[in-house]
Amino acid sequence: MLNLLLAIACFQPIEVIEYELDNGLRVLIYEDHFVPVVSTQIHYRVGSYYEPKGLTGISHLLEHMAFKGTEKHGPKEYNKIIEEAGGYENGYTSVDRTVYYANLRSDRYELELEMEADRMHNLVISPEEFVPEKAVVMEEKRLRENDPFSSLVEQLDLMSYTCHPYRNPIIGFMPDLERTTRDDVYNWYRRNYNPANAVIVLAGDVDPEEARGMVIKHFGSIKGVPVDDMVYSEPPQRGERRFVLKKPVNQPALAIYYHTVPSDHEDMYALDVISVILSSGYSARFEQDLVRDKGIATAVSTYHQNLKYGGGFTLLAIPQQDIDLGTLEEEIYRVLENLKSAPISESELAKAKNKALAQDIYRRDSPERIGAHIGQLEIAGRGWESINEYPASIQKVNIEDVMAVAQKYLTQDNRTVGYLVPTEVK
Repeated sequence: MLNLLLAIACFQPIEVIEYELDNGLRVLIYEDHFVPVVSTQIHYRVGSYYEPKGLTGISHLLEHMAFKGTEKHGPKEYNKIIEEAGGYENGYTSVDRTVYYANLRSDRYELELEMEADRMHNLVISPEEFVPEKAVVMEEKRLRENDPFSSLVEQLDLMSYTCHPYRNPIIGFMPDLERTTRDDVYNWYRRNYNPANAVIVLAGDVDPEEARGMVIKHFGSIKGVPVDDMVYSEPPQRGERRFVLKKPVNQPALAIYYHTVPSDHEDMYALDVISVILSSGYSARFEQDLVRDKGIATAVSTYHQNLKYGGGFTLLAIPQQDIDLGTLEEEIYRVLENLKSAPISESELAKAKNKALAQDIYRRDSPERIGAHIGQLEIAGRGWESINEYPASIQKVNIEDVMAVAQKYLTQDNRTVGYLVPTEVK
């Protein structure tokens, strides 16, 4: 069954109808009539990457306020209307985009288009709603600060990047949240929420011509104002960076970050395969070697992320009780050095590529997921078409690529290492 699914993924590229309105709104339509559901999504090119100093977290705060009412609909009406129509809705903020979406029956998705057009143009952001919602976001920030592992990852980003906005947490820094005003949020909304800074994705049981008429009907008259992109470059790292984070924890942890490549770089495919080889499943190298054979770790995971202006390979590990972090760190490097110096077998490579392709299939297995993936690729600058390039590019990764890419990026001078340790009792 898996081989059949992989064949479908590799040899049947998806088709997306694309066009742009006169106001700059980009529209992507993926037609699939397997289930009578349409996922309607709007992706704005705004997130933590675009935020100025002193206003970190403002995009996430605005996302909260986007559910607090427009001139037409009151603070709680949006959720109520979607739920009464039998749908599910939500929103989220990331590094480079803010997304709102609703999944509805295919005879009702125009409702979401209408409401997103209203949200794009007519948010109120009233002081009465802003003050308590800002308090909610600040409490969310406190909860993350009190979570040891969230704090470890946040500190890892801060140490890995010296000047690039990828160092900033999506939820922002607490002093910035404290000083952010209602007018700051409203001005951020007026600047970024417009057709020329957005991509609409319609995925599922949709008639493309009917959808085009609906999009024009609800968004065509909204003025589009292009928002200039900002390009930041992080200087190359010239040596290992290290930090120790002390928290009231019972379990220490280790985090390692390696700078890699942006989303349009060909090395990303080999890095994805390397991540699978190291930490995906019971047969992965870290699981077999450090967790099962040597018993020095309870978990070791890797995550490879590519964004428009840079990428990173993150490793998180938790030692077994009575195993110190230094020992675990050295054992991790031993596994990495083995990957760099000794060719992997053809069978291990094939298994890793199959798993990478299976993960890609998972990103396509519902209107919501494939819509989110298409929108993400579009915002990241790779274009939705790259979804069709991924399977073949993964299949092309060979043994030499794995070794060469590991040698290129997983180096001492290119890494930042963080220890999470228990606070000393005084």
